[in-house]
Amino acid sequence: MNFIARIIADRPLIGWCFVALLSLPPALGYWGYRIAESVPASWVPAEAATALDAAEATFTLNAPLVLVLENEDFFRPRQLAAVRHAAAAISRMPLVHKLVWPGDIPEVSLRGRVTPILPDADGTVEEFAAARSRMLEHPLASGNLISEDGTTMLMLLDVQERDLIRPIRSHVAKILEPAGIRVRATGPLALHAAHDQALAEDHHRIQLMAYSVVGLLAVLMFKRPAAIFIAGSGPTVAVIWTMGWLQLIGQAENELAKIILPVLITMVGFADGMHLVVRIRQLRASGESQRDAVYRSVQSVGPACLLTSITTAIGFGSLMLSSAEMISGFGRVSVIGVVVTFFSVVLLTPLLANSWLSDRMHISSDKDPVTRLMNRCTGLIGFSSRHATSVAICGIVITVLCVRVAAGLIPDDRLTDRVPQGSEACQTMRDCDEVMNGIRSLRVVVSWDESKGRNDVWPVIEQCETLLAGEKSAGKPRSIRTCLSVFRGSDKQHRSILASQLPDELRNQFYRPQKRQAQIVTGLRDRGISGHEPMFARIEAQLDQIEDANPGFELEIVSDVIIEGRVVRQVVEELVHSLLMASVIIFAVLAIEFRSLRFGLISILPNVMPLAAAGTLRFMINDSLGIASACSFAICLGIAVDDTIHFLTHYREERRQGRTPSEANRNTFLTVGSALVMTTVVCTLGLGTVLTSQMPTHVNFAAMGCTTLAAALVADLVFLPALLCLFPGKAPHASPSETLPAESAVG
Repeated sequence: MNFIARIIADRPLIGWCFVALLSLPPALGYWGYRIAESVPASWVPAEAATALDAAEATFTLNAPLVLVLENEDFFRPRQLAAVRHAAAAISRMPLVHKLVWPGDIPEVSLRGRVTPILPDADGTVEEFAAARSRMLEHPLASGNLISEDGTTMLMLLDVQERDLIRPIRSHVAKILEPAGIRVRATGPLALHAAHDQALAEDHHRIQLMAYSVVGLLAVLMFKRPAAIFIAGSGPTVAVIWTMGWLQLIGQAENELAKIILPVLITMVGFADGMHLVVRIRQLRASGESQRDAVYRSVQSVGPACLLTSITTAIGFGSLMLSSAEMISGFGRVSVIGVVVTFFSVVLLTPLLANSWLSDRMHISSDKDPVTRLMNRCTGLIGFSSRHATSVAICGIVITVLCVRVAAGLIPDDRLTDRVPQGSEACQTMRDCDEVMNGIRSLRVVVSWDESKGRNDVWPVIEQCETLLAGEKSAGKPRSIRTCLSVFRGSDKQHRSILASQLPDELRNQFYRPQKRQAQIVTGLRDRGISGHEPMFARIEAQLDQIEDANPGFELEIVSDVIIEGRVVRQVVEELVHSLLMASVIIFAVLAIEFRSLRFGLISILPNVMPLAAAGTLRFMINDSLGIASACSFAICLGIAVDDTIHFLTHYREERRQGRTPSEANRNTFLTVGSALVMTTVVCTLGLGTVLTSQMPTHVNFAAMGCTTLAAALVADLVFLPALLCLFPGKAPHASPSETLPAESAVG
């Protein structure tokens, strides 16, 4: 850092040239140049959904969009006529590939005559009552397309364009609402649309809130406009550079990068900028010249900023090991963001402080509220030093307890956990979970070889159907055998020959003999993988038994719930492993940098404690650990260790000057502690603006991040000093270059 300090102090023009040079790549990104093409990032690897995609391509029972209709009694002339009108209007829409609703269920005679199960509008009261009874008892409809009490009806639409959701819903509502029928939209397509809309609404709002909070806190802490401007210039430029890099490397569409990264960069950059400004003000207030104060600040605080950037980049960079593009892409841009933030802050902040802007920046610096607070709290550091053993034991016990609680977190995720909880799509899906056994699906795909005929296939389908029917957590199964119930008479599902007389649209939903495949489908509630995993395990085990008993058949269980759950588990396990690796690397870096294994070991407690506290908070809110929450551990480790580095760096300087551990703790508490409090308050409240997000994943991320930052401050100002007194080691000796005055060092 001596080279940078000399350049900034004595050759500021060269420093500004470096700033201009670093601005070039982001500028190219804003101007449209791309190193890599932008690709939509996803939580789920594309190859993970291969089986589901194949099943959806084979069978026609696909419903990205679900319209949920609600009325006390659909089986009245006016209501039924309105529903028919709406179904006909949807079917005429050119981009609606398919519509499935209860009115599609026919009654078929053995001669092949097809008649609708629902009566015409001019039907008698008795005909409507009879139709209601048949529909609510029909295995294809009851619990699948209409609730068992007849008050909720589903229309399943195969639509691929999100832009069609609002027009379709509005058009159907105009037809149905005059008849007293409520219309809501849900399904994967509607949920993804709600996700994207909330993301767009949050994007600029949260950033504006974060910057406003940081600016307001800077005003309250520094009061001097020059100090505010100098402290905020580095992180502001860092955000601009980082977002330009996002454009340049094709990561501009990454959800986490768009919303969370700018806030994180602001917090990290402002923390380092604040440490530099606080140190410059302290040196100026003690009588140092402007040039010497800037030089000494960069020389003393710069190495700590560099080390914090390295450890933060290691924490962020561990995300790059994830197989999910959303996570690995976020890790890449985060590392870039941390690097450019370091150079932005370490160049811009002292360059501006070495100009006429900082002439009066140090006046009344001892009267800012944080400095006064730290002077009043010196008893805390004294207590920690005097009772080092008790305080250290207390910290260890708290950490161990929190680790044990956090260990109870279960990797899990729900579809509704990734969309705004108040959105219509989310609320409607939850209501369907209550009255319709859910709208998510579980499929058993049956494949057979050329030697098998229809009479061989039917018993296997029946066994699979019976298997699913025995699971209380699943809905009522539907299959080609169920479809045969449309024939008049009893016990028709065993007559496989009737399948050829079914309407093609109905048969193709479950049975494709030309492809030698069939499927049995049942509904699932949105409970996540942990809620369904025991059932999945039972089903897979029994399917294996059916396969063994029926050579030539292959049975596969397919569900988006299984895909997402296994991906979540895999990604969370990857993140935990990368977190452990990053932790070992970070503590090794600290030991090497401070040339002390003791410092490396001592730093473990104050950095594990915040992570354990965040994990405990997550467990108390919800015992499931999603991908976003797991990401926050790696990121929070990188941020939490920053405070420890700044404290240890100044503590080592105090010890080199011959002070006892207690004296070094007290001086570090007063000198660095005020900056730690400022940065923690700013970062916590700045990151806390993400708590206002509509996205549960972002809220969980921010809650754990804020908890980590707050716990890190307590750990570094209370428990770390106790450990340093308990294990003081030998006082380090100052090197000759460190004892030289600033002018001599430069010369």
